[in-house]
Amino acid sequence: MRAKTVKDYHVTNYRGYGPFTVPAGSTVTSRTACGDDRNYRFWVDFHKVAEEVSGFKDSLLRHDLTYYGLNIPAEYCEPYTEEA
Repeated sequence: MRAKTVKDYHVTNYRGYGPFTVPAGSTVTSRTACGDDRNYRFWVDFHKVAEEVSGFKDSLLRHDLTYYGLNIPAEYCEPYTEEA
């Protein structure tokens, strides 16, 4: 399932990176390595922000966001809706 963030989420420290902001309107997903779990809201459209923060297109920040994920708190996101 996918949803959008409804307000900016300010990250002070993520795996040694920061600070940076997940902008309002960013896409989050409930998809995990083990399937769909509505308790999670992983940020998926992070590529531009990761490049701006690190200064590189391919960086360790981008790698960590891809393989570890950044779970956004529910209060920053719209609720999930059933997909057709």
